[in-house]
Amino acid sequence: MIASIVHKTPVVILDKLNRLLNALQTVKDNYEQTALRIRNKQLRISLLGLAQESKQYANELIAHIETLGGKMNDRFKGDFNKMDPSDGQPFVAEGKADLREMNLGEQLLMKAYREVLNEPFLYDNIRRIIRYQQNGLMHCFSQLKILYATIVKTAGTEW
Repeated sequence: MIASIVHKTPVVILDKLNRLLNALQTVKDNYEQTALRIRNKQLRISLLGLAQESKQYANELIAHIETLGGKMNDRFKGDFNKMDPSDGQPFVAEGKADLREMNLGEQLLMKAYREVLNEPFLYDNIRRIIRYQQNGLMHCFSQLKILYATIVKTAGTEW
């Protein structure tokens, strides 16, 4: 007789992964909306690239959560692949508010990633994936900051 071994992932781990998933969704939506308001094409493309990367990481995380036994609502999964429509906000000049939004998004995501990585019972393969995602996003954030600083410096305006 073949015995099936059912391995149940601790709820604590699934909760932390779901919180990370929600943070990725929040940042993705925020950066898409910010990109729609920005006039500078390079910065807009960079923000949309970061939103795309967040979406890819979220979809990867959804697959892993489901593999670990977590349940995901189909509507929730579909929301990650949709871009929120514009609020009708016109292009605005880039400024401190946009930079503050980018920094808050970075802080939110890095906090969520650290929280998951600090979980002592996290599976090694999930830990490697989370660490890879975190490093990828940190690289994107640093590129975005450099681009933003370059744009501000070449524009000759003070923020």
